[in-house]
Amino acid sequence: MTGGMHGTRRKPVHQIVVPKEDFTSALVMERAEEFNRTLPVSFKNLRYLVVALTHSSFASEHHSYTSNEKLEFVGDGIVNFIVAKLLFLEFPEANEGDLSKMRAALVKERGVYERALDIGLDKYLLLGKGEEKLRDERKPAILADGFEALTAAIYFDSGMHAAEKFVSIVFRKAISDLHNAAVLDYKTALQEETQRSVHLLPVYATETARDVDGSDVFTSLVYIGSVLYGEGRGSSKKKAEEDAAHAALDAFLVEHPRRMESGS
Repeated sequence: MTGGMHGTRRKPVHQIVVPKEDFTSALVMERAEEFNRTLPVSFKNLRYLVVALTHSSFASEHHSYTSNEKLEFVGDGIVNFIVAKLLFLEFPEANEGDLSKMRAALVKERGVYERALDIGLDKYLLLGKGEEKLRDERKPAILADGFEALTAAIYFDSGMHAAEKFVSIVFRKAISDLHNAAVLDYKTALQEETQRSVHLLPVYATETARDVDGSDVFTSLVYIGSVLYGEGRGSSKKKAEEDAAHAALDAFLVEHPRRMESGS
């Protein structure tokens, strides 16, 4: 670290991310107030919200405005932490690998972009003229970054409890949908468990039959050693095996519960 960085004194948060009132236009404040009324967690100081809405392209054209880039940096960590906590509580039986996969599915750019659309963030972001022309092309990245900035702004305005409430509400349906969606890779999870516990790989036996409506139906049996642990059905071989792996994983963990590693 350079001597200059060592010598830098910490500044209050408001001096880093809140613009001066004199330089914020009445129209921007009006739009911020309008957006604030739609949010599940309201801002006490709207200037945090204004910064969260200010893309770097707008700030470069209007020098009195503060870019949301620093808020985005903080918000990325906050969103990841809160989503991880929510998944930990929602799926108490899931292992660390499953939780990581679910979190990755939720906090990747597309997932955060969809949450940004859910709250209407795209209607309120402040973009520069050049970026406005590329709005559709860069929309997912811009909105995902904006959502992270918004989360950080809520944190600085009202604290972690408010930020957690906001993320919990906005991600509620997406997390609930994980119960029914094929987001978890049960085949991989089962293989990891069987290798760890009994040093064996699952073996799948899959057959195809014709349903009454003429469509193919796949039935898969999964064996660990010589023991049948799960059966699954689906409209494809992949779905049938995933269904069988899910059933087998549940049955296998009953017989071979995970134990805490010594020294952990």
